[in-house]
Amino acid sequence: MTELAKLLHLVAGIVWMGGMTFMLLALRPAALAVMEPQPRARLMLQVWRRFFAVVLVAIVVLFTTGSHLYTALFKAMKAANGVGSVPLGWNLMLGIGILMMLIFGHIYMAGFSKFKRALAAEAWPDAAKAAAQIQTLMVTNFVLGWLAIAAVRLVR
Repeated sequence: MTELAKLLHLVAGIVWMGGMTFMLLALRPAALAVMEPQPRARLMLQVWRRFFAVVLVAIVVLFTTGSHLYTALFKAMKAANGVGSVPLGWNLMLGIGILMMLIFGHIYMAGFSKFKRALAAEAWPDAAKAAAQIQTLMVTNFVLGWLAIAAVRLVR
């Protein structure tokens, strides 16, 4: 069960991080280079709608598998040496992961909701402002994701 949890955790992390990589480094720059603001906003609505649905699934998988793996390691450490301690890198990954989930919640509930309302009302400056907020928070999550990966691999 632990190996399956590790695999699912890794896949969910790759999906989320890979999606952000594609958005930030390929899709957005290309859309900015070749599209006018209004069609670009409509495109991003469709892209974000699909991507955010995938991220929600990834978050459920990450939280479920991460909780299982963390608890299993805690129990194994307690059985081995009588002290239930987990490596610092795991604690950092847990904290960063929770922060990323909260940031995504804000992106989805606040930023994306504002963006959708602005598009529906054809309030283009408001849509651009909401899109900029989403972009900034996505960059933040992207950096945090790499810090979480580094923490679990490099910090013992």
